[in-house]
Amino acid sequence: MGAVENLRLIAGELQIADVRAQVALPFVTEFEDFTTFKPSESDEEALEPLLDQLISWSTALKAVRS
Repeated sequence: MGAVENLRLIAGELQIADVRAQVALPFVTEFEDFTTFKPSESDEEALEPLLDQLISWSTALKAVRS
């Protein structure tokens, strides 16, 4: 089992909300001058489910933060 999967199990036991989608964004190809984020079209598509999950969790947990 990979480190991410193991950490996800631990986070679940601690009742921490997690985002399942993962995207690897190497600095060499996805960041212009290592500062400006310029994802490729395929990475933009891969980021969509990750950001959807992040928005979903942040919306659901808004009441808890207040």
